[in-house]
Amino acid sequence: MKILYGLIYEMDFAMQFMYIFLFCSLIVIPVLHCFLKDYVKIWSLICMIPLTVYIIFLCKEHYVGNIELTIQRYTVFGVVALLIALYGVAIFLKRSFMAYTIIMFLTNAALLLLNIIVIWAVYLRPNVTNCSALGWTDSFEKTIDYLEEEYILNDWKEIDYNRIRKELIPKVREAEQNNDEIAYVAALYELKYAFHDGHVTVRGDMSGRNAAIAMMAGNDYGFSMFRAKTGEVVAILVDEKSEACKNGIHNGTVITKWDDVPIDEACAGVKCIDREHPFQTTENIYIGQPIFLAGQGGDELKVTFISDDNKETSVTLSPCGEYVYRRTQALGILFDDSVISHDNYSLAMLNDHIGYLRIWEEEYSEDPFFITKCTIAGFSQEIYDKLDAGLEELNRQGMDRIIIDLRNNEGGNGFESRSVAALFTSNPIPYYLTLYKDGEYQIVSGTKQPGTGKWDNIPIVVLVNGQTVSAGEILTNYLKGSKNVTVMGDTTTWGAAQGTGGSTVLTDSKYEFRFPITPEIGPDHLPIVDVKADGCTRLTLDHQIDYSTEEIGEMFEHPEIDTVLQEAVEWLED
Repeated sequence: MKILYGLIYEMDFAMQFMYIFLFCSLIVIPVLHCFLKDYVKIWSLICMIPLTVYIIFLCKEHYVGNIELTIQRYTVFGVVALLIALYGVAIFLKRSFMAYTIIMFLTNAALLLLNIIVIWAVYLRPNVTNCSALGWTDSFEKTIDYLEEEYILNDWKEIDYNRIRKELIPKVREAEQNNDEIAYVAALYELKYAFHDGHVTVRGDMSGRNAAIAMMAGNDYGFSMFRAKTGEVVAILVDEKSEACKNGIHNGTVITKWDDVPIDEACAGVKCIDREHPFQTTENIYIGQPIFLAGQGGDELKVTFISDDNKETSVTLSPCGEYVYRRTQALGILFDDSVISHDNYSLAMLNDHIGYLRIWEEEYSEDPFFITKCTIAGFSQEIYDKLDAGLEELNRQGMDRIIIDLRNNEGGNGFESRSVAALFTSNPIPYYLTLYKDGEYQIVSGTKQPGTGKWDNIPIVVLVNGQTVSAGEILTNYLKGSKNVTVMGDTTTWGAAQGTGGSTVLTDSKYEFRFPITPEIGPDHLPIVDVKADGCTRLTLDHQIDYSTEEIGEMFEHPEIDTVLQEAVEWLED
């Protein structure tokens, strides 16, 4: 019952109202029959009340422009209300009160409980504020209000909502006045960026979102940029036909100023906003800023660089297109997904003694009952046994060390992270089902799964990058600190592990703003993984892979070569 309470507690008021109202109706209406046996017609009319309430509710709470979402969230309530009404008709027609009461109660209770499972395990949107009937500015303002009330890390991250309102609401108001949808969506992405949280996302119309990202990416001046481990910013992906190349900027050229602003200062003022590759940690933002800066400029851009004869030289460049395409190419290479296999939970041998485990996402099964069962238990014996059998096979082939590749891991279910971690560490693995209530993280239920540590006697490298997400980070967090584990990468993980489920559906249901509402805490009862107000990663790398100017050239000129995996292999062989 505690778990059921926790699941309903996290839902929005509209959902809570319908669940509580209908559950109470299932109990109250049969009880009322005992007092109204001589007034069956009146009692039968009372059975129509839930259906009447549902129709009124649906007229008020439906999602403008999104029938599918309305059906997903509210159809079961209508079915239950209709069955209660039919139950009243059946008793009026002299059917067996006891038999029909039992059937009505069990059927409807099962439907409501099943819907709770589906809302949590399938749709992952238990708490939704419906702003679909409001205009851009009103829905944006309500979204900020809702975030201030419900976002699970407000205190942890010290979110400054007054600054957000002051900076962004005027932009949305102007966009609405000008009917400028691209500017409106850009403001949504700026709102997302203010949280430095990968679980805060903008969803909806793809063409509108792509247009906003392209606008924010800026102009293409024929090249992108990347920072070397010496701190220098160098040109990459230079178009040989561009003005930049014709005027002396080549791959590896050191850029010193951007429109007369020193390059480090110019980089520091850039927001790393991208649809596919979120940047949350200060460490990753520092790496990404040169890539994003390369598109910032007007019809003329003055670039200062070190020429081939080692002199500081300036050139004025004009745009040659939209930068979003070159930026996407650069980010795609940085977060290279060149791996042994795209099959989730795949195992292989890299050579005679190094094993390889690829976890693409913590989504072993889409079966909602499997997910619900394992979420309640906090563990999956099935996943544990399957992986253990695969590791045994690699061991027979000579494996005495292993690489666990979590790069570009898309996250998923926390119980899968715990199930995998139990194989590789003997440390206890905590699991808490938690609510944030009255300013505190309150544990609804909690256990500590003992790690078997069956494979903790071999060296392990855990590979991560800036797109290692959520449950992938939780797995990394469980393994980090074990004496045989080295966490390695050229970027840190993205820094967000709290449970999703909050959402505002914006004007005409065209766009949606999602965010986390359920806490994922550690033994200290504080959020795990997620960055604090300073934005610094809390899941540091044991070995940071940096690139010299020459190595940068190799990485961007030969993206088919998995340099990170190569370094991990060399590390294990030393």
